[in-house]
Amino acid sequence: MASSSLEGKTIRPGSLGAYSYYRSARRPDRPRAKHPSYIPASRSKLIPRKLIVAILVVAALIALPILNGGGNKQPVASQSKTQKTAPAASGTAAVATPAKKAANHCSGNGSAKLILVSISQRHLWACDGATTAYDSPVITGMTAYPATETPVGTYHIYSKQTHTTLTGTDITGSWSDPVSYWMPFLDNQYGTYGFHDATWRDGSAFGNVDPASSNASHGCVELPLQTSQWLYGWAGIGTAVTIQN
Repeated sequence: MASSSLEGKTIRPGSLGAYSYYRSARRPDRPRAKHPSYIPASRSKLIPRKLIVAILVVAALIALPILNGGGNKQPVASQSKTQKTAPAASGTAAVATPAKKAANHCSGNGSAKLILVSISQRHLWACDGATTAYDSPVITGMTAYPATETPVGTYHIYSKQTHTTLTGTDITGSWSDPVSYWMPFLDNQYGTYGFHDATWRDGSAFGNVDPASSNASHGCVELPLQTSQWLYGWAGIGTAVTIQN
C-alpha cells in the first residue's frame, strides 16, 4: 500500500487546520496582472509627476480654443471714432450722411463786385462775380423807427474815408463815434447810411444783436474792425450794395 504524501497535491484553504493555503512546488508563481496605471518604481523616477501635470495643462490650453472655435475667428476692425454712422433700420444697410455744404449767397450775382447784406441773418457777403470773396457777421439798424432802420434796396458806395468821426441825432438820441473806415452808400431824408467799424462793440455782438432791440445801430451796417479794413481795400467807389430782409 502506497504511503500517504502531500507531494504533488494541492491543499485547498480550510481543508487542513495547520495550513491556510498551499501551493504545489511543481507550479511556478504566475506574475500578477499589471494595472494599466501601474508604473514600476524604477521607471517612475525617470518621469517626474510635476512634468506630467505640466504637459497635460499645456495640452489642455492648446486644445481649448480650438474646441471653442476660437481659431476660426477673424479680428473685427475698430470703428473710427471720426467716421461714426447712424444705426441702420432693420433690413437696410447703414449709409453715412454727407455734410451739408454752406449755401453760396453769391451764386446768382452777375456783377463784377457786389456787397450783399441780410438783415434777418445779420450777415454780409462780398461777391466777386458768383464767388464769395469774404463774409462776416454784422449789426444792422433798429427796426423800431423808420429813421433807424437799415434801408432795404440796391445802392452804390459813393465815397470812402478813413479815421473820421460820425456824428448825428435821431429820435433815440445823439452820437459822436470815431471810426477807422467809413464807406457811405445812401443819403435820404433821415441822414447818411454806410459801412463802418464799431470798435466800441464786443466782438461777440456781431451777428447776435437783434434788429428789433434797442442795442442795434442807428441805421448803418456796423462791421468788426478786420472786416471793415478788408472791405475798404476790396470795394471801390461804385461797388453795388444790396440790402435784403
